Amino acid sequence: MDSSDAGILKIYKKNKHQGLDLLYERYKKYVYTIAYHYAGNREDALDLTQEVFISIFKSLDNFKVEFSLLPWVKRITVNKSLNFLRDKKETLSLDQTNENGSSIQDTIRSSEDTESQLIYLDTKQSLHKSIKSLPPKERMVIILRHMKGLKYDEIAKTMDIPLGTVRTLLHRGRKNIKASMKEDGIWEG
Repeated sequence: MDSSDAGILKIYKKNKHQGLDLLYERYKKYVYTIAYHYAGNREDALDLTQEVFISIFKSLDNFKVEFSLLPWVKRITVNKSLNFLRDKKETLSLDQTNENGSSIQDTIRSSEDTESQLIYLDTKQSLHKSIKSLPPKERMVIILRHMKGLKYDEIAKTMDIPLGTVRTLLHRGRKNIKASMKEDGIWEG
């Protein structure tokens, strides 16, 4: 366990409220990033982040202090994300905005190089759509590997699956993303 995790747990034992605040501050960006990539929009990502932290806070008393908090937080985040995707019915909005809050219409109005920006937005939207359409476990492996930068063995441990399954899911996920982007006319070859 790293020293800051030990410090958080020590403070938590003395003052639960302060310990929970420190835990939240330390891991909120990490959890939100996974939640955002999984949920696909800010509102759902915030809801998912809240659910993750509620689960963490409820079970922190049962956490074994000899272990590191990060793998535990990762595991809860992954499980909540998979449950969220399974439970959520897919809906698409034609008025969706990107992370910066701008829509395609805003880009067209404000851009001098509209064509290249629209190509970029098309590619980005196709990629997000492709990732979003993956089966839940393939999607999570792709997110953990390519967006969070985890190694194969870390993904296996986080998702509690064999290393070979991680490799298989990554291969299938990449293949499915490529096929989907080809179908959208984004990927050539």
